[in-house]
Amino acid sequence: MGTVTIDATAIGDMIERALVFCSQKTGLQDGERALEAIRSGDCCVCGYLRYGLCKELGEYLGGIDASVQAVYTYEPEYCTGVADLAGAELEAMRGINLIISVDRRSAALSSIVASLEDGVREARGRLVCSEATGLCWALDVKVADAEEVASRRGYGALISSLYVAPLKVWARGE
Repeated sequence: MGTVTIDATAIGDMIERALVFCSQKTGLQDGERALEAIRSGDCCVCGYLRYGLCKELGEYLGGIDASVQAVYTYEPEYCTGVADLAGAELEAMRGINLIISVDRRSAALSSIVASLEDGVREARGRLVCSEATGLCWALDVKVADAEEVASRRGYGALISSLYVAPLKVWARGE
């Protein structure tokens, strides 16, 4: 794999498609109405947008790197045992949390992930409301190779966890 540059246009396109997904799921007229709801502080609409963006990021990662087998999203509070927070505190912790299941780790994939994290960080300005924290749009991507998944170690254990139940947002061959 050669050098990959992820520009603001690619991230912007992913966000636009995620806004369309979000508007469809929430019954809003279009992506612009969804964006207005998010900016006004509707955390439910924001959650659909984050999920739509997870799907977009998964498809992008799977399309650009053949070693990617599946991409999952999960909620870290279920992994850490942080269950006694109020709804607003819990919502503020979420961010965008992905696990990438790969055949093997590579420096190229790490570089792509770092570029995506930077791109999402730069694009989040138009997506935040007055209640947003720095964590609302933080992209946190973990990688689990085939050995970790098979032996259920590290983030590989999270993929098959009964308690965390990550959601598969993209898989090769599906």
